[in-house]
Amino acid sequence: MPEVKCKAVLFDLDGTLVDSCSSIENFWSRWAIKNHIDVNYVLSVIHGRNIEEALKLISPYFHNEDCIEEIKVLAIEELSHVSPVAGAVDFMKKIPVKRIAIVTSGAWKVAIASIRGAGLSVPDLVITSEDVWNDKPDPEPYLKATQLLDVQPDDCLVFEDADCGIQSAIAAGMRVIAVGSFSHRLKNRQDSMQLDNYKNILVDIEGDLMTLSW
Repeated sequence: MPEVKCKAVLFDLDGTLVDSCSSIENFWSRWAIKNHIDVNYVLSVIHGRNIEEALKLISPYFHNEDCIEEIKVLAIEELSHVSPVAGAVDFMKKIPVKRIAIVTSGAWKVAIASIRGAGLSVPDLVITSEDVWNDKPDPEPYLKATQLLDVQPDDCLVFEDADCGIQSAIAAGMRVIAVGSFSHRLKNRQDSMQLDNYKNILVDIEGDLMTLSW
């Protein structure tokens, strides 16, 4: 039975805790069609990126406050009706409140809509794109979480699904479990693993140390 010891658990949100991929693609597709932009191109650049970065890549013309707010409104509407990844609700409840954080590239209002829409508890610490200067794949978001939780990076376990988030966590010196399909960034790495969902994860706590096994 595989097991990992850690002092804190950090989660990405969309695609990791929340089954939101289709919802995200839906509102971006609606926006792209409205603005006469190739939908396939838009969908190729949005995953794992915040709204501002995605709009920059799509076209500098759309990188403005009006478009950013328009996308946020569409996102909040769509993500208010998402489902959690299997086992996520119960697994989060097993982690002590002072040892858990969500680290997302989404904006605060969008992230909260997604968390609540999936029926998840909002943890005390949620790091969003509005809390950092450099978003994923830069290590800053995950490092900021460790500072606020007062733990060392190598004592943290990160659950992620997107390559840019996995890259961020690895650059921060953390161990990673990929949720869903296995990332090429994790191949041959002894500090990284893959799980389909959270249904079979057991948590044993002794002092400030958690042992996760499945």
